[in-house]
Amino acid sequence: MKKVLLLALILANVTVFGQTQDSAVMGASYANDVYYSFSNGTVKTVARDNWHMAFTTKIVDASIRINDGLGVELFIASTDTSDWNSIDTTGMTWDGKHNSLATWTEGAFNDGAGGHPDYGWGTYNNVTHNVYGTKIYVMKLPNGSIKKVMIRSMVTTGDFTFRLADLDGMNEVNRTVNKMDYSQKNFFYYDAVNDTVLDREPAKADWDLLFSRYTAEVAPTVWYPVAGVLINENVKAAKATGVDVMTVDWNNYPTTDSISTIGSDWKTFNNGTFSYDVDDSTAFFVESQDGNLYKLVFTAFRGSANGTSVFAYSIASGIGIAEFKEAVVNVFPNPATDVLFVDVETASTANIYTINGALVKTLALSEGRNRFEIASLAKGLYLMRIENGIQTSIVKVVVQ
Repeated sequence: MKKVLLLALILANVTVFGQTQDSAVMGASYANDVYYSFSNGTVKTVARDNWHMAFTTKIVDASIRINDGLGVELFIASTDTSDWNSIDTTGMTWDGKHNSLATWTEGAFNDGAGGHPDYGWGTYNNVTHNVYGTKIYVMKLPNGSIKKVMIRSMVTTGDFTFRLADLDGMNEVNRTVNKMDYSQKNFFYYDAVNDTVLDREPAKADWDLLFSRYTAEVAPTVWYPVAGVLINENVKAAKATGVDVMTVDWNNYPTTDSISTIGSDWKTFNNGTFSYDVDDSTAFFVESQDGNLYKLVFTAFRGSANGTSVFAYSIASGIGIAEFKEAVVNVFPNPATDVLFVDVETASTANIYTINGALVKTLALSEGRNRFEIASLAKGLYLMRIENGIQTSIVKVVVQ
């Protein structure tokens, strides 16, 4: 039987777990990506300036993204792959292609895809079950150089084959890389300047949030680099705005898998102080990979000087223990003054917390009725969490 999600906790709209303060440091000018886990803090900090293209590792996915936060730009030069030797930029339509901020499975090379069998850069073949390239792209690099790029194929064995050269055909590279070599990651990466394939991510099972610099559509058709937060593909999030961040109820904010749900607009630049203001009425709820639902609140952003995001989080719901049965308990009198009786069916442990998450008392419970003196507790609302190793229950207790 699925446990009632800490019903007393939900009704009280608080958590029995204390708030954790932490930060993610991207460095000056947002030089690094920071992969963050609610369970383990910062998992990996890695330089962001050493790649230009990112290839999916999923067998059934054809996503190819660009490092737009570094300044990489992508344009379609031709829809005829036989034009490779004659490609130039004369008369070309400079209509930029962009990474999706809704899903990891649609990169800039997939922008404009019409859906299966059209994957943007190529088309799925129903006979071979491979995807074959149909377009030639022009890619502008941050160093000012321009490359022509063609993704030749993605085959069922996991091989990506692509071609890259200067516009005049010089410095041509033909590469085949197997995505299965990076199966524990979401993407593997390619440095188009140094012709290097990079393994730079932590394992996809190890992180929840990515603090990074990327481009966002800040106005219709206007894309601009921002520093923000993206969520991992196995993570969901919800945004609550205009709320009291201390009491906001997660039940009113269903989570989604849009990777930019947290995004970047929880902060704004103050032209008067030349610093960032953080919205103190915005909270996020994140279903993390450890199975818990966290409330996340940003408290400061240091800007490009050191790229530091400061935040606090706490468990809003212990989803990770959802398979426990609710323990059968009886707590009385409630409200109580000096004495509290607790009836349990089996030996248990009870922890009593304030509504702010501070542990104030731990009780050892024997099977049957237990009597405890509580005169030392200040008047107010408490939460009692009772566990016996198999079952868990939480009860609101009022001391008056």
